[in-house]
Amino acid sequence: MWTHLPKTLQLVSVRWWNANAYYAISLTEALNAAGVLSYAAGRENSPPIQKARQLHLPVFSDIDLEALNPLRAITNLSRLRKFIRREAIDLINAHRPEDVPFAALMKYLAASSLPVIRTVGDVRPPRKHLLNYWLHRRHLDHLIFCCRAMYEKFQAVWPIFEGRSTVIYSAIDTEAFRPPSVRPPLRRELGFGEDEVVVGIIARLSPVKDHHTFLRAAAQVARKAPQTRFLISGEAAQLSHEDLRRVAGELGIEERVVFLPRDERIDIRDLIGTLDVGVVASRGSEVICRVAVEYMALARPVVVTDVHVLPEIVQEGENGFVVPARDAEAMAERILRLVEQPELRRRMGDTARRMAEERFSYPVLVEKTLEVYEKALAMGRK
Repeated sequence: MWTHLPKTLQLVSVRWWNANAYYAISLTEALNAAGVLSYAAGRENSPPIQKARQLHLPVFSDIDLEALNPLRAITNLSRLRKFIRREAIDLINAHRPEDVPFAALMKYLAASSLPVIRTVGDVRPPRKHLLNYWLHRRHLDHLIFCCRAMYEKFQAVWPIFEGRSTVIYSAIDTEAFRPPSVRPPLRRELGFGEDEVVVGIIARLSPVKDHHTFLRAAAQVARKAPQTRFLISGEAAQLSHEDLRRVAGELGIEERVVFLPRDERIDIRDLIGTLDVGVVASRGSEVICRVAVEYMALARPVVVTDVHVLPEIVQEGENGFVVPARDAEAMAERILRLVEQPELRRRMGDTARRMAEERFSYPVLVEKTLEVYEKALAMGRK
């Protein structure tokens, strides 16, 4: 039981807005909403800090832990130490490997009882050398893994984390993501009919997201279920919408697919609301998968691949289906099952919403994270 809620410093040295940054900033938001004063810390004008400011979160941006200059490192350590002492920070949570050495050194420079937590939210396994082993073994009080798959990946390199690690999944604000009572106007604006079943993938246009397998599956579904339409939405990256449009044309389904470039004016909830089935077709990455949980929160059944966190989010046959990565036939078969069975879509959608609230909501994220923090702080007081 808390005598007082801790003040935490969330270190997030990320050069772009990605899933890792999302986890750190959403955790900071959820903790502050629960009354736990937490600062997002990183380089001024970095995407995570910009997002934190947009959300009106407490920020400490007088550091640049991404810099490799030794003199800059000394300055960073000094500024961190002063901030931690001035604000009476109780605990540091480091969200990137680059943050870990600085956080660990604060035990010596700021307070010996200061717990240091590392959250593992990217796909990289630990670097297997003695210095990194020593750092993880001796100077981290606890590790939070964003999925069981990453815990197992770390254990395979160093079997040292049993008993001082916890899997805590990323979360979304399920109160903000509630199933709409009516279809959003966007569905009609995109040209989808009321009687059509819309299957979509919302992801940046990158090979790792495997839109090609999705399109091959879509072609198989289209041949058997003419009432099906498809949506591909996302920001162009290594691929463009024209690249994928050509693939759709080669498969004979170009007229069945709507290609929607990323548009900041479109609310993601309206975009998901146009769908009847959500798909994550990735062949890699996905240590954190926000969009799968957003599908679920809006009561959409999900078809995902068996990559990292995805089979931990989706329970086969309950809130969706899990298929092997790169397997268009298996993906098509599961999508077709949902297309042809409205009652199955409804039942799985309802289950998906319930699971989102029970497993991937902000209150659950805060509860599980505070359990880790309380344990680490108690150990530090001994």
